[in-house]
Amino acid sequence: MAVTDVAEPFEVSLAAISKHLTILAAAGLISQEKRGRVKWCKLEPDALRDASIWMQSFGQFEAVNLDAFEQFLETLLSSDDKG
Repeated sequence: MAVTDVAEPFEVSLAAISKHLTILAAAGLISQEKRGRVKWCKLEPDALRDASIWMQSFGQFEAVNLDAFEQFLETLLSSDDKG
């Protein structure tokens, strides 16, 4: 997704979203690529899975169901495409 698309549903500045995404990229949870004037973000599922396993070791977090998360994103993106 483009950074502007990631930021759209949130009521914070684009600069704040960019800072958060930079941290996620530094942690390896997402990758970022600049194409022209647009910065694109991509989830890194293996890193997310590793982070989920790490968080479970604290016993405070429930497991992240990446399959359900992927379905959610696909539904969200397909509904955006329809208008």
